[in-house]
Amino acid sequence: MTLIRAQQGFTLIELLVTMAIATIVFGATLSVLDVFQKDNRLDQQRLETQDNARNAIDRLARELRNVAAPSPSYLGALEVAEPNSLTFETIDSTHVWGGKNTANAIRVRYCLDDSKPSNEIVWRQMTGWTGTEAPTLPTSTTCPDLNASDWTTNTQLVQHVTNRIGGQTRSLFTYGPTGVSEVSKIVSVEPTMYLDLNPGSRPGETQLTSSVSLRNANRQPIAAFTAVERGKGQIILNASESNDPGGLALTYKWWNNSTLLNTTAQKYETGELTKGTLQTFKLEVTNPGGLSNTAEKTVKIE
Repeated sequence: MTLIRAQQGFTLIELLVTMAIATIVFGATLSVLDVFQKDNRLDQQRLETQDNARNAIDRLARELRNVAAPSPSYLGALEVAEPNSLTFETIDSTHVWGGKNTANAIRVRYCLDDSKPSNEIVWRQMTGWTGTEAPTLPTSTTCPDLNASDWTTNTQLVQHVTNRIGGQTRSLFTYGPTGVSEVSKIVSVEPTMYLDLNPGSRPGETQLTSSVSLRNANRQPIAAFTAVERGKGQIILNASESNDPGGLALTYKWWNNSTLLNTTAQKYETGELTKGTLQTFKLEVTNPGGLSNTAEKTVKIE
């Protein structure tokens, strides 16, 4: 006699409990996966933003090192130097503008659009020309200046900048030497960007900064000299104290009581001058860029 084995399976309640447990496990797994994917996506965006910022700073540095003064007599290297806006002329190595612009000079502006402090944007604006001189410097302080007659191109370089978040006053640009108030005396530019894709959350801000020396800045020379009497009313004039901030060679001109002396030497000895008289000597020094400076001294002949 053959016995039929009893056929038993899961009850409905057991199936429901199993399904509920599986749903919880799968849900937790998917939640962890979603968090992981979100963090990974944010990490990629953060790295991309940092790369954009580094590229922007590198590009600014290259253009500042190729800065071109608007004219030989122009003081300094920059046209506008404000905490969140920087304008200068530089040489374009990627495009030939033609016409009378044989140097391929362009005007470039970097500025910070801080209208949304939690996601500020760094812009680069550029214009070129074919004439002998650059167009009139734009007067708009808006960033970006979307006036078509002011700029040829307008490009977003970096997003998620937070220099001004929370009412902070962290400037995009600082200038050296510290405390300088005249644009013509600026010799270095330090761009600084604070980046944060998700303000208020970890990992927090990233700071990127650099410092660029303006090696092509045309700065005014310093005129200084000594006037020493050597006996018999002769005065030795010595301009060796004069110098150019950029180390450029200087040319010299001398005057005695408004009379131009027949010499361009750094040192000069006058002829015999009348005793008891006052003699006013003037020195003018000029650098290769065409910038000059003068100094005067009055000497009583003993």
